[in-house]
Amino acid sequence: MSTISFLTKAEYVNHVQGLEDGHWTNDTIEIRWDYHSRVIELVKATGVDYSNKVLEMGTMGVSCVKESHTIDYLERWDFDGKNPNYPHDAREIPWPVNDKQYEVFIALRVFQHLTPVQPQAVLEAFRIAKKIILVIPEKYDNPIIPGSKGISYEDFYSILGVHPNLYFPTAFGSFFYWDSENPSSLDLSKVMANIKLTQVTKQVIQKEHSHSIKTKVKSKIKRLLKKLK
Repeated sequence: MSTISFLTKAEYVNHVQGLEDGHWTNDTIEIRWDYHSRVIELVKATGVDYSNKVLEMGTMGVSCVKESHTIDYLERWDFDGKNPNYPHDAREIPWPVNDKQYEVFIALRVFQHLTPVQPQAVLEAFRIAKKIILVIPEKYDNPIIPGSKGISYEDFYSILGVHPNLYFPTAFGSFFYWDSENPSSLDLSKVMANIKLTQVTKQVIQKEHSHSIKTKVKSKIKRLLKKLK
């Protein structure tokens, strides 16, 4: 049993650059780290104390929690060191995991591929873990993997009958978190819909910076004119 430790950005960048193969690419390193880092901070906030209390699905060799348990599909998406605790296709229900065996279940950009059993897979995640973290595009179309599709906020609510405890969009999909022991009745779908926090922040900063420069220039001109008078 290992006490818990987490992936760092330096480790992530080094590992991803070594894996670059079409899934991990230099131009998506920062975008993917954005949601990985958020997941890491959320797992820390849950207070889970041992790595073997966390199950990660479809990691592609990048686990948020070091030495967490993993469940992976053997037939595709190979990577060096692939040795899952559960060699299992998640589209085969039920999963070979006991009820509430894990404190936290994590699947990042995986569930869009679990057609046609996405609803059943969502329920399996809730069966085997107390807390569930998913990052998934709400709309998804990939001709290389036909049949894959996104899952929307409304889809999840229709499956579960409860709202996520935490929900927000990222550049690579929506971030969902549920605490099954403390379910939420708050509808967050309209609160966070279409929010692009990073882009908005950058635009505001740029405008404020530009405005500040113009104001300073005008002020200096006024002072010079007064002196000339």
